[in-house]
Amino acid sequence: MTEKINFAIGFHLHQPVGNFEHVFEHATKVSYRPLIQTMAKHPKIPFALHISGPIWEYFESEHPDIIESIRIMVARNQCELMGGGFYEPILTVIPERDAIGQMKMMNDFLNTNFNVNPSGIWLTERIWEPHLPKLLAQVGIKYTAVDDYHLKSVGITGENLLGYFVTEHDGKPLSIFPISETLRYSMPFQPVEKTIEYLKKCADNSGERLVVFADDGEKFGLWPHTYEWVWKKGWVDSFLTALEKNSEWIEIYTFSQILEKLTPCGRVYMPTGSYFEMSEWTLPATLSYRFHRWVEELKKQGDFEQHKSFIKGGFWRNFFIKYPESNWMHKRMIRVSEVLAELAARSDIDLRDAYRALYRSQCNCAYWHGIFGGLYLPHLREGVWQNIIKAENIALKSSKMQNIVIHDVDFDGLNEIRLISSELIIWIAPHRGGNIEEISFLPRNVNVLDTLSRHREGYHRLLTESANDEHRADKHKSIHDDIVFKEDGLEGKLYYDWSVRRFAQDHFLTQEIDPSRFEQMKYRDIGDFTLGSYEPVQYIKKELYSTVILNRSGALWQREIRFPIDIIKIYELVDNKLILAYRIHNRSEMREFKFAIETNFSLLSPNSPQVTLNFHDSSNAIYRAGQRTALKNFKAYDLTDKIRGFKIKCRADSDELWMFPVETVSSSEGGLERVYQETALVHIYNFNLEKHGRKTIYIEWTFNKI
Repeated sequence: MTEKINFAIGFHLHQPVGNFEHVFEHATKVSYRPLIQTMAKHPKIPFALHISGPIWEYFESEHPDIIESIRIMVARNQCELMGGGFYEPILTVIPERDAIGQMKMMNDFLNTNFNVNPSGIWLTERIWEPHLPKLLAQVGIKYTAVDDYHLKSVGITGENLLGYFVTEHDGKPLSIFPISETLRYSMPFQPVEKTIEYLKKCADNSGERLVVFADDGEKFGLWPHTYEWVWKKGWVDSFLTALEKNSEWIEIYTFSQILEKLTPCGRVYMPTGSYFEMSEWTLPATLSYRFHRWVEELKKQGDFEQHKSFIKGGFWRNFFIKYPESNWMHKRMIRVSEVLAELAARSDIDLRDAYRALYRSQCNCAYWHGIFGGLYLPHLREGVWQNIIKAENIALKSSKMQNIVIHDVDFDGLNEIRLISSELIIWIAPHRGGNIEEISFLPRNVNVLDTLSRHREGYHRLLTESANDEHRADKHKSIHDDIVFKEDGLEGKLYYDWSVRRFAQDHFLTQEIDPSRFEQMKYRDIGDFTLGSYEPVQYIKKELYSTVILNRSGALWQREIRFPIDIIKIYELVDNKLILAYRIHNRSEMREFKFAIETNFSLLSPNSPQVTLNFHDSSNAIYRAGQRTALKNFKAYDLTDKIRGFKIKCRADSDELWMFPVETVSSSEGGLERVYQETALVHIYNFNLEKHGRKTIYIEWTFNKI
């Protein structure tokens, strides 16, 4: 009997909500269109295809002929369409009602356009949690695919992986297809013969063995250096031709066909997990570096594969610990979901647009960071925030608005305070320096405080270690294996923030601190206010305005000597105006110091002439968001963002104003790069205040549409 192998092929196509249209178009040109066209030319090669909602919507709008090509392949039973959350959420970290709603939305789309009711889903980032079978059963899902690492972690290795398995939760079964790590790394990066040889090695006389390849369609043309290889040099066409030539022993089926043809290898219960690389990325920086080096050492020694079952890094949800900005965004999304769920019981409200915005805000990409930019890409976070605010905006118009709300948004056990008007939502964190966590301008669905701190990353140490080496990417290597610098000298741009960059953050500085040292975090804050806890002492609710008064009895520190100082911090929100007032009482002998009020604005583009700051000084200079300056005797500025359609007028009376861009050094599919995150505007007040002296400070910001 001829040795045979069963083979299943799957492709996953996705672009994030908020990504640039030119990225969608480029991906379509170099990857999606040629992939679908080439598969159509090989009708005897069945395959599974998952396309996320953002791409489906783009194809509907710009490339309906691609949808028609897919429709033809579905009709002839060559292409099996897979379901999933429509806007590519991680199903286990959004409310269950939304996970079901998103999967039903995808099912409805596929049924309407292709007369298909999917029996399997593409599991976003292969994020597995054990309760998933019961969740998926509610929308008729029978199977999903995960990395074979999931199964290796419970002792299923080698030839025992050549099949599919069954798991369950609360009596609800789900078939599990293990994706071959070998093929995930070799296709399409190695010659076609390598894949054929591997399939030959896996074949036997039973006819029961199965190998699964299922991975990102972007690997075929969009990933760096792949277009020439897979299309111009014809890797994909050669691969499909090779499969056709070897059809006597390579039998190709869709996943649903496999369920009908083969029996499962057995039952499996998998722990939480994702693909192996994710277990490194979720770890804190120091552990991430150590984990990476340890794995590399095991590989050098040839011991990695035999120990891999015992190696487990972090858990995806730890990104909410690693990046507080991600956690805030996620928990605000959860809060909006709760509000919509409460409103959904009413029959007089149309929430369809609100739910579409909510679902779009659940797109996973901006909530985490690995080899791709993810959270570090401001336009992806912008895409999430615009939809969170849009959904909330609809909800606010459909319910009675409370102008002051006290609520633990980020689930740290401590309450934040919301002030709201017809124009603005302000979230204040008394326990984190009394600073502002969010400023959402409702007329434009914009969170102008969508900032990101300069976080320490594990690969930063790899960068500094490799700074003197020449890196030349092997054009056929996986992006997981390359370290590429997109500019020289990045190791000199590594600065780290010791607090999350927010708004109205209070710093006390010695007189010699200048803008450069402040920007590069090469200073010591002599006060204990930035991260200290303020006590809410009064709330004032009026029809036209809301006021919160906070108090902190803190201190300045010099040579371990404590110099007490008190601050009363007052926020007032009136329509489109935010007013901040300080009453500072010096109760110590220290007279001379700088008081700095740090504000940050997320402006998306550092160089665009459509995003400008006009300072009302003698020069009346106009700056772009990425420039630096230090002004004396500052009075006012106008911040204009024509891209998003708003203007902020600031009026103050500070001794100085420091302005600088905040840039991170982060990893993307193209390599390590600098990314503009926000612009810091720091109001400086030079104090010479005698003991028991008092000083009052006022700053106001007015927000308008343009």
